[in-house]
Amino acid sequence: MAQLLGIPIRVAHLPPYCSKYNPIDHRLFCHLTQAISGRLVESLSWMQLLFSKVSTRTGLRVICELARKTYQTGIKAAAEFRQNEPTERDETLGKFNYVLPA
Repeated sequence: MAQLLGIPIRVAHLPPYCSKYNPIDHRLFCHLTQAISGRLVESLSWMQLLFSKVSTRTGLRVICELARKTYQTGIKAAAEFRQNEPTERDETLGKFNYVLPA
């Protein structure tokens, strides 16, 4: 994508269990929690319906789609790709912070 756009893209992942720093937690998840509070969630389609009804006076509206595809877990990048990886990792926390060059 960076090469397609012709600009470098900085990627900064939050370490596991640090999502409290993500602003979406404070603006969205409280409303989703309220939507299912006190209700027995018996199926994904029921949860989808409850989440889809979430909105606020300030304009937040939830669009919820159920992904039916099953994704395989544990897939690792090929060794050749990792050796020639087109990323520039930061010295500090390079596992989580890197730049995709243009």
